[in-house]
Amino acid sequence: MKPNRTLIVLSLSAALTTSSAVSFASSQGTDRTLVGAWRTVVTIINCQTGQPVPAPPFNGLSTFNHGGTMSEWGIGPGGSPAQRSPSHGVWQRDRSWQDYSFTFTHYRYDSSGNFLGPQKVTAAAELASSGDSYTSIAEVEVLDVTNNLIAKFCATSVGTRIE
Repeated sequence: MKPNRTLIVLSLSAALTTSSAVSFASSQGTDRTLVGAWRTVVTIINCQTGQPVPAPPFNGLSTFNHGGTMSEWGIGPGGSPAQRSPSHGVWQRDRSWQDYSFTFTHYRYDSSGNFLGPQKVTAAAELASSGDSYTSIAEVEVLDVTNNLIAKFCATSVGTRIE
């Protein structure tokens, strides 16, 4: 008797789907980790004083994946989505379950689509005891097309988990 390949594929697919759903459900509310999707509010600050600068805060999105990779998206005041790429980066847990660090990079373009260079963000984050929010402080480096530093500033962000 020959096995029915369609039946085997469907059975495996159902098993994997059920396993993924159980894994996802069990990680919500029980594990306190940065893994997940987040809405963020970013505020540019003075690096020396920590005080906000006159620019208004802006919204962003961050996703921290199992395995230590991440993605980010956010457009500052007056910016255009056509003038920056999505960000990609890495993250890690540091001293305790609440302490994390991450770094990501995106590319900048002028209004004609010419490449201006990358922008790199390096941040330290603290996860709230509930696991549903985090705060971070970051250093931002703006680089030219040959990766020379042309500007540096700092920012804070507050992340709220997307459920």
